[in-house]
Amino acid sequence: MRKQYLFVANWKMNFNINQEFNFATHNYDDLIKLSEDSNTTIILCPSFLSLYDLNKIFKETKINIGAQDCSPHSKGPYTGQISAESLSFTECKYCIIGHSERREFNKEIDAEIAKKFMQLINHKISPILCIGEKLQEYKENKTLDILKYQLEKIFNVINTEIISQNLPIIIAYEPIWAIGSGSTASIDYLENIFTWLKIQIENLEKKINCKLLYGGSISPDNAKSLKSVKLIDGFLIGKSSLDFQEFKKIVEL
Repeated sequence: MRKQYLFVANWKMNFNINQEFNFATHNYDDLIKLSEDSNTTIILCPSFLSLYDLNKIFKETKINIGAQDCSPHSKGPYTGQISAESLSFTECKYCIIGHSERREFNKEIDAEIAKKFMQLINHKISPILCIGEKLQEYKENKTLDILKYQLEKIFNVINTEIISQNLPIIIAYEPIWAIGSGSTASIDYLENIFTWLKIQIENLEKKINCKLLYGGSISPDNAKSLKSVKLIDGFLIGKSSLDFQEFKKIVEL
C-alpha cells in the first residue's frame, strides 16, 4: 500500500496576485490530475489577497488552499494583521504559523505562535506549525533542545476541543540552515529527528491527529531520497513550488 503524502506549496511573497491567478488557471488541469491520486494531498499557500479567488477556482476540487500566517488575536486594533475568522470566510483549510522567516523578521515568539495555533483551531483551520534550529544551534548539537522548546507552548494549549474535532495538526520540521540554501539534512539525521518527533507526539496525554512534514531546499533531485524517511508524511516546499514542472516532479516521484 502506497503512503499518503501532503505537499504544501509555500509561495511566500514571490508572486504578485496576477501571477498567482495565472499559476492556478494555467496549471489547473494538471493540478487536478495530481490531486486525484488518493495518496496525495496538495495545499497551495498564496498571498492573503489571492486566498478568496483561489478557493473559488478550486472549490469543487481536491486542491486545498492555505494561508501563510494569521493573527494571534481574534479581532481589535491590530493594523495589518489577518484574523483566523477572516481566513475561515475564504474557506481556508490550512494555515502556516511559526515559519522561521516570521520568527526572524517579525520577532515572533513561541507564546505568540501558540495563540495563533488556538485561533486557527477555534475556526477549524489546520495549523501547519514550523519548527527548526539555526546553523549554530545545529553545530552545537542543540537541535532537540530547540525543537522541544518550540513545541512546549503548543503542547501546553492542546485541549479536549482539539481532540474532539480530530482536526489534523501538521508539524513541519525545517532546519533553518537548509531553507533556500540548496543543502538538505542527511537521511540518517532526519530519521533520528522524525523518530524523536513521533515519540514526543505519542507521549502526549491527549492524543492528536498529527502529520509530520519536512521543509528546506526540497527539489526533484532530492525528493526521492527524502521520501525514504519512513516517518515523513509530506513536504513544505518553497522555491520548487514556484515552478509547476518542478513541483509536479516532486509529487510524482
